[in-house]
Amino acid sequence: MITHSRFRPFLRHALALGLGVLTVWPFAALPGQAQAVDPAQLVQAELRPGWRTERGTHMAALHLRLADGWKTYWRIPGEAGIAPQMDWSRSQNVQSVRPHWPRPIVFDQNGYRSIGYRDELVLPLEFTPERAGRPMALMAQVTIGLCRDTCVPVDLSVSLPLRDAGAHDPMIARSLSQTAEPGQSAGLSRATCRIEPGARGMELTIRATMPRLGQAEHMVMEIPGSGYWVSDGRTAREGGDLVGRARVRAPGQDTVSIQRGDVAFTVLSEDRMITHQGCTGG
Repeated sequence: MITHSRFRPFLRHALALGLGVLTVWPFAALPGQAQAVDPAQLVQAELRPGWRTERGTHMAALHLRLADGWKTYWRIPGEAGIAPQMDWSRSQNVQSVRPHWPRPIVFDQNGYRSIGYRDELVLPLEFTPERAGRPMALMAQVTIGLCRDTCVPVDLSVSLPLRDAGAHDPMIARSLSQTAEPGQSAGLSRATCRIEPGARGMELTIRATMPRLGQAEHMVMEIPGSGYWVSDGRTAREGGDLVGRARVRAPGQDTVSIQRGDVAFTVLSEDRMITHQGCTGG
């Protein structure tokens, strides 16, 4: 376990946007400068029916087509993004939903680094039924962030009945082929981590011994299920190690207490994405 008391809260760049209000807020704008926007001009959304898997789950997908030049965000959106939210509670005969995120891109957004997709996103979704072999009805309220020179949160409603086994969908299959690989498949041989007081809070450092994944490598660190906020980190090569550094904050004034087995990271490059959970002291 890595434990430290959190120092004085540090600031994070964030967008103060009210979900469900379809307005565009320029990054440097005053509140009175907001402009109404028609979401239908920015994004078209549908559910692709997909197919029933050998495990008895059903592989479908959320398909978003974005207006020219617009981007949306990965599950961890970066410094200036809006994290996607999906509520499937109104669905019928659905026990659980597992998203399979394809590889995103890292892009600059008014001087801040964000992570997401441009033009189009096909997000595979694996549905486990409550009663195997019975039809499912998919219904979701989805909130996404869309950005170009300005950003807007958009609420979407999507629905689809799944009455049969469906059929293979090459578009969904292509997105599945772009999901994260285990770190070991990319030659990851060791991952160490440490947390210590920093100038602006607690600093988490992960050192991953692995071959270069591409020309532009970016490490995204997280502590799943902890409720901790982890900043978008700094990534650099130090010999054969890829080193990521990020700030960690616990809710309120709580102590930062981390089990090394809970620390996870994803490494993104132009062509690949790997993920790994757990680290040793170092």
